[in-house]
Amino acid sequence: MSTGRIYTVPWTGTVTNAGGNTDLWEISPADDLPCKIRGIRLGQTSELGDTAEESLRITIRRFRATVTSGSGGSSGAPEEVGRSNQTPSFAVEVNNTTVATTSGDNEVIEEIAWNIRNSPFEIWYPDPRFSPAAIQGEALLIRCESTVADDLTFAGTLWIEEG
Repeated sequence: MSTGRIYTVPWTGTVTNAGGNTDLWEISPADDLPCKIRGIRLGQTSELGDTAEESLRITIRRFRATVTSGSGGSSGAPEEVGRSNQTPSFAVEVNNTTVATTSGDNEVIEEIAWNIRNSPFEIWYPDPRFSPAAIQGEALLIRCESTVADDLTFAGTLWIEEG
């Protein structure tokens, strides 16, 4: 049973093969409003042939101490799924090409292998007890741990429960 408000954070853009990892989403909860990931949809629209097939390693991480935010991306645009017109309190960034770092624990909560030809790829956490969560002073990250072979046009949505 969900107790907080649900927001989506969709974005489209280019994940580049410039080298290194990319933080697809970086979520920083606000004071007294924990955040939980309730679902993720990963997709791409540019790598369509057999020769373009590749598999990417995606992780869901929780940083449990001081977080230095990534850079090179942009602010996300959360949208409330419900109709109460509440503005989210959490901060979110998307497509950071310089990944976030932490002074403390860097927990890998989930490892995902995504064959980019299997688009869209979805993960759902219908039971909140299994949802990756963070509180103020922590961060949740969905990170692409692989360098793509060539630039790909990404389309994805993250569902976040706040509260």
